[in-house]
Amino acid sequence: MRFVFISLKIISIMFKNFLLLLVFMGSFHALAGTNQNPLEIVRNHKSDFTIVVSSKATQFDNRAATMLQSYIQKMSGCLLPVVTDDKPSGDHQILINVSNSRQTKADAAYSRKLKEDGFVVIVTAKGLQVLSGGRKGSIYGVVNLLEKQFGCRKYSPTVEVVPEHKDLVIKPFVDFQNPVNSFRVVYGELAKDMDYRDWERISVVEEVFADGYYVHTANRLVPWDKYFISHPEYFCYTGGKRSKDQLCFSNPEVFNIVVAKLKEDMAKQPDKKLWSVSQNDNFSYCQCDDCKKIIAEEGSPAGPIIRFVNKVAAQFPDKTISTLAYQFSRQAPKVTKPADNVQIMLCTIELNRSKPIETDPTSKSFLKDIVDWGKISKHIYLWDYTVDFSHHVTPFPNLHVLQPNIQFFVKNGAHEHFQQSNTSPGHEFSELKSYLLARLLWNPDVNVDSIKNDFLKGYYGAGGATIGKYINRLQSEILKTGEWLDIYGHPSAHSLTFLSVENMNAYEQLFDEAEAAVKDQPDYLQRVKTARLPIQYAKMEIGKNDLFGPRGFYKEVNGEFVLRPEMKQMIEDFHTTCVNNNVTSLSEAGLTPEAYYASSLRSIDVQVKGNLAFRHKVTANPAPDPKYNRGDLALLTNGVQGSNDYRVNWLGWEGTDFELVLDLDSVRTPKEIAISSLYSQGSWVLHPKSVTCQVSEDGKNYREVGKVVVEGDQRKEELTRVFLFNKDLGKCRFVRFQVEGTKHLYDWHAAPGGTSWVFIDEIVVR
Repeated sequence: MRFVFISLKIISIMFKNFLLLLVFMGSFHALAGTNQNPLEIVRNHKSDFTIVVSSKATQFDNRAATMLQSYIQKMSGCLLPVVTDDKPSGDHQILINVSNSRQTKADAAYSRKLKEDGFVVIVTAKGLQVLSGGRKGSIYGVVNLLEKQFGCRKYSPTVEVVPEHKDLVIKPFVDFQNPVNSFRVVYGELAKDMDYRDWERISVVEEVFADGYYVHTANRLVPWDKYFISHPEYFCYTGGKRSKDQLCFSNPEVFNIVVAKLKEDMAKQPDKKLWSVSQNDNFSYCQCDDCKKIIAEEGSPAGPIIRFVNKVAAQFPDKTISTLAYQFSRQAPKVTKPADNVQIMLCTIELNRSKPIETDPTSKSFLKDIVDWGKISKHIYLWDYTVDFSHHVTPFPNLHVLQPNIQFFVKNGAHEHFQQSNTSPGHEFSELKSYLLARLLWNPDVNVDSIKNDFLKGYYGAGGATIGKYINRLQSEILKTGEWLDIYGHPSAHSLTFLSVENMNAYEQLFDEAEAAVKDQPDYLQRVKTARLPIQYAKMEIGKNDLFGPRGFYKEVNGEFVLRPEMKQMIEDFHTTCVNNNVTSLSEAGLTPEAYYASSLRSIDVQVKGNLAFRHKVTANPAPDPKYNRGDLALLTNGVQGSNDYRVNWLGWEGTDFELVLDLDSVRTPKEIAISSLYSQGSWVLHPKSVTCQVSEDGKNYREVGKVVVEGDQRKEELTRVFLFNKDLGKCRFVRFQVEGTKHLYDWHAAPGGTSWVFIDEIVVR
């Protein structure tokens, strides 16, 4: 009997699906019957069609209608009227999400299958209809129609293709699409343009997250400057003391304060559904007795956070509370499951970018984490990184991993995505990468090569095919080595592999060919020149790291170091291309082309001739951190001035004062003494509070010759500072610098109270 019962149930389901199929087939049959009669919207620049929207149309439906109206006019010169369905509209209609008596049973069946942002475009010999699953479905349906049927493209906010047509004729068809992912963000400058977002079918976080409540909100909810002195127990216990870095998520008063603050702010933004209650952006977490007990029970520092966030979410059942699974909290708890209205924002920050995550052995721990979260969470938001943060303008061959990674995320239950990419003008293939990511987020199984080739041809014109060869070679080179591609990596890390001399020469030749192909087309030429910026940037950065070597800026002629003119010209060409193409930043820290230009000129201004300190011994107490340039003190007197990257030709000290002593080998009479420091607040690098200079003839008895104090809280500072001493220097053999660090980040910083760094470079004595 059980077998018979199951069989009858299956037959019932099959019969219902068969009936639905008949409805769909009815629509297809009707289309097939009119296959020889295409829909003529415009004939010889004339049309009697009307665009119809519902009298109760949403803002998105109205936008879809005006968008279609605008592009039909651009293509054909015809301006079709837009009317509501309660007004007369004639026999020839384009219906934008009109679901009334005009809709057939087949249309209604399609509508029931649509998800939010989904659409169906139905064309018969008599008319055209775009149906929406809600939100922006009608806009995306119109965009899909313009792309597939008429060849329109929007490659960037400023570059679109709109072919001219005297006739707009479409063969009958049905195109039904639902997005695989419900929330799709490709973060960056490009997405700030609303038209671009609509064409790429992506969103911005502001559309759903409450203002000020995206990530790292612990300090917003319980500000340390308000509570830390009076209630240090609200904050994390680490290293044997309370620290303002993070909250204590097991403290009941912290819960009360957070709930009260959320109630207050939710009343100001009642329409916003998503609210982040998440850790600050540092590595600290509370290890008080209560938190340690929870961590032990849960097997992860995420335990106290998830228990806390679940309690908060219970207070706001009509909202979704988002929290991070990031760095120390990435591992899923063993006991507590996130509540149904808790979103887990899982981050991939630690991973390699040269291989697909699923097949990369170094990603083993993340594979376990995403599977574990997928078992206990209904709401995973995947935050991925596809960019070199420190060097947005450098070759970063990761296009080949975009599709397998997104497919992997979706397979493991992540259907909301935030792709943090290099999407600003001038960044390495920013327009292409954003274009690919947007389409992969809509449908992870698209044909990437087809999309890429279409983009290259449309965006770079006759130079696109050659740029495609460059991309392919870059990709094949990193696939040979399988080397680690770091989101904070420096080009010099790859100077023997995909950025080798042989490869760089080949890349330069390809870009010469691409530029030659579009030399008489200024718009295409500037885009090709912009695509070339990463090769120039890598060449310059590798050259700075090897200033006097075979790839450096200088060659030795008769014992003298002579600047290579072609390398100096590259700095000029790079800067000119940036200016001509509105490039405003070169790194996450906001390094501008102007600052990079100045720092590059500084780094090639070698301090050799007349520099009494050149290649003389320096001692330090304490020693610099060996993580950077092996802590080699010889860098301070090698004649090379550090530029914009603290990893190159700089030495760093974390959270401490320090002392440097230079030995000139013999007593000299200098006219000036100088030492420099770097500022990169996004990397927690600040100028020192002060530098004091002392001199001595015997290394025992020192006298002070000056002290330079950095005024203010360094909210805004120059990239480099020179501490110059040129008064009453007298005779000396030894020069001592006493450097006072800030030790901790100022209150205005994104990580207030965190440990700050001081980075020092060239000591110059003239």
